[in-house]
Amino acid sequence: MVAVLGVLVAAYLVLRPAGSESGLVGKPAPDFTLRTASGAQVHLATLRGHPVLLNFWGVSCPPCRHEVAVLQAAWTADRSHGLVILGVDEQVDDAQSISAFASERGVTYPMLVDLKQVAAPPYGVKDLPQSVLVDARGVVQKVVPAPFLDSASLNKALSSIMST
Repeated sequence: MVAVLGVLVAAYLVLRPAGSESGLVGKPAPDFTLRTASGAQVHLATLRGHPVLLNFWGVSCPPCRHEVAVLQAAWTADRSHGLVILGVDEQVDDAQSISAFASERGVTYPMLVDLKQVAAPPYGVKDLPQSVLVDARGVVQKVVPAPFLDSASLNKALSSIMST
């Protein structure tokens, strides 16, 4: 009986709706202003009118390192349709480390430096990577607390913001 209960709890934790624990879904995305690794300022509120994928990541996070290829493919395919992808570094990596990583991996979507870790707390980021999908109205539609392992899983998640 205890084993069955354990399996049910584990299944709930794995299969529960992403973002339900964060309380963010259906609410305005918390605003922030950060700089890219190249020094350009990005203010989230100015991106209203575009679907946005916020990806909280870190240079030394193995699943994050894998996921950037999937995100880059989506950026290449969908930015002409208005999609904005922002990589928000949450391991307190400096701009030089982030730029080197992006160059090495061929990442061209904006990689933001968050040395003071101001962006992640309002989004309830506990583990990396975590992605937050924000529709064109600036409303959080989905929180994904795991890496996108392939384009199919990412495209399925993006459907929640690309059609609004």
